[in-house]
Amino acid sequence: MKDIKTLLEEFIGAEINISESPKSVEQREKELFIELLDTIEIAWKQEHELYENHGVDLQGFSQYLYHAIETLIILKYGAYRAEIFWWYVLERFDAEGNLLGLEDEDGKIYHFKSHKQFYNFFKKLK
Repeated sequence: MKDIKTLLEEFIGAEINISESPKSVEQREKELFIELLDTIEIAWKQEHELYENHGVDLQGFSQYLYHAIETLIILKYGAYRAEIFWWYVLERFDAEGNLLGLEDEDGKIYHFKSHKQFYNFFKKLK
C-alpha cells in the first residue's frame, strides 16, 4: 500500500517535501513538557502515598527511572535548566503545601501557579 506522500507525488507529477510548521513543533513540545510534569508528579505522589499508607517503599526501583528521566532532561535542556526543572517538580512547595518562589540572580522571584506558566518561563532560560 502506498503512503499519502507517494500518492500525492504521483498525482502532481513532482517530488514534494512535507514538513511540520515551527509553530506546530513548538506546540507539541509544550504539550509533551506539561504531560511529563503531570506524569512525574502523579508517580511521585503515588509512590509517597503508598509508602506512607502501606509501608511499601518503591524507591529502590524508582530511583533508576528518575535517574533516566533526569539524564534525558539534561541531554535535552542542559544541566542548569535540568536543575530548575527538578526544583519545580520537587521543591516548589514547602512542607505545609505553600507555593514557593524561584529567585533568579537579580533577586527577582517567580511563582508558577501552573505547568504552563513554568513552561513559558523555562523555555526562555539559556
